[in-house]
Amino acid sequence: MLQRLPLVSKQLLCPLLARPLLARLLFVNVSVFKTGCLSQGRQCLFEQYRPHVHKRHHAISTDGLNIEDLIDKFSDSQYCLIADAYLEDLSDSLEVLGESFPQIDVELTQGVMSLTVAPGKTYVINKQPHNKQIWLSSPVSGPKRYDLIGGKWINLRDNTALTALLQKELEEELGTDVDLAVQN
Repeated sequence: MLQRLPLVSKQLLCPLLARPLLARLLFVNVSVFKTGCLSQGRQCLFEQYRPHVHKRHHAISTDGLNIEDLIDKFSDSQYCLIADAYLEDLSDSLEVLGESFPQIDVELTQGVMSLTVAPGKTYVINKQPHNKQIWLSSPVSGPKRYDLIGGKWINLRDNTALTALLQKELEEELGTDVDLAVQN
């Protein structure tokens, strides 16, 4: 319900509302506001009006797609099994690569993989169980988040697969073709 509230006196108003630009009639949606404020020791005209913060309960991309429909649905325990299997496969594949390139060091501990390619170039790949995502921190392309879509870990912003991005960046760093034989 919209109510027209006249601004009658600067003494009754909050200091912010006493400015000349706002010294006109206001239209206030009373159902959206509640709680109080004090101005110079007196209750102000708008003591029960203060906006509430609203939470977003849906995710929609800029092109109108409902992102939730794209992401594979699974339970928390299924996520842990899928993400752990992917990280194990990736770790094994990178360790095989490390046999040919001694500068590569791979360590997987409790869902966090650390991949050092050269001094100062360390990738961190970790599970995010709350979001059911895998996060990548790359020294080349920066941080990215990956959701499981169609059985592959895909970044929704640029539509790239985690394995494909790692392969590309490792090929550029090592100067040779890299084949990461990973399931997802």
